Amino acid sequence: MFRKLTICIILVALGLAAGSALAAFENVPVSPRARGMGETGVAVPDGVYATALNPSHLGSWTTGGLAASYVRPFGVNYADFVHLGAAVPLSPKDGAIGISLSKYTVDYTGVRLADETQLTFGYGRSLYKDLHSSVDIGASVNMYHLKFGESISGIKPGNDTALGLDLGMLLTLHRRTHVAFMIKNMNNPQIGIDEEELGQRLTGAVSYIPYDGVVTTFEIDNELGQDVQYHGGLEMVMVEGFALRAGVITNPSKLTAGFGYQAQGFSVDYGFSTGGGTLTSTHQFGVRFAWGGEAQ
Repeated sequence: MFRKLTICIILVALGLAAGSALAAFENVPVSPRARGMGETGVAVPDGVYATALNPSHLGSWTTGGLAASYVRPFGVNYADFVHLGAAVPLSPKDGAIGISLSKYTVDYTGVRLADETQLTFGYGRSLYKDLHSSVDIGASVNMYHLKFGESISGIKPGNDTALGLDLGMLLTLHRRTHVAFMIKNMNNPQIGIDEEELGQRLTGAVSYIPYDGVVTTFEIDNELGQDVQYHGGLEMVMVEGFALRAGVITNPSKLTAGFGYQAQGFSVDYGFSTGGGTLTSTHQFGVRFAWGGEAQ
């Protein structure tokens, strides 16, 4: 009886933490770098995570790379989120392709309560490019697969799959300013027998590099049916290969921080964010490897 009651409490807590009608495929930052910078990333080019953050980053990406990250949202010991990402340049004219796989699972005493898998394919290319500026576009196709475990009364909810389409654009001005937007799930995908809508969001962002080794960024994130969120982030390279990051978020209010170290195409990243309200803090770790140049 205690075990069943605990499972019920966990499921209710997940629903409250998600803050939406369907506690599935929430907007979990896939990149520790992005988390450390105020959970930003739409206007901060990062090809190895571009498929999830903004596929238009792939348009001018010239470095192949692999990345992996891991996080337990809000530090709970029954939930795990794992992300794998990759980006491969095609040619200077043809842009690059990307792929990402995210898996969020909830387990309790060996019982799999929820299993969310998202497989994404992305492509980006440049529409215009000169010595100082460029215009890049990109698109991603998401395959969402959701499976719930058997209920305490013996009911098997089953599983379902849905497809979502993302669209992004990135404008680079004089190499130091990036203006970007990202439309998430623009086709309004629905999942489950009740056709629950997956989150649709529109994000506008700008990043600016005042001088080499410093990146500042600001985002306005509008998810349909939710309060508008404002994100601000900063990254500073303190010594060669080592960067510190910090940021803020509204609705709910959060503080973020992190660091990254890279050498010989290999890098390690850490991102931290406060819980916002009554939830505990989140710690995220990641590694990446790049070829054809330094990890970016």
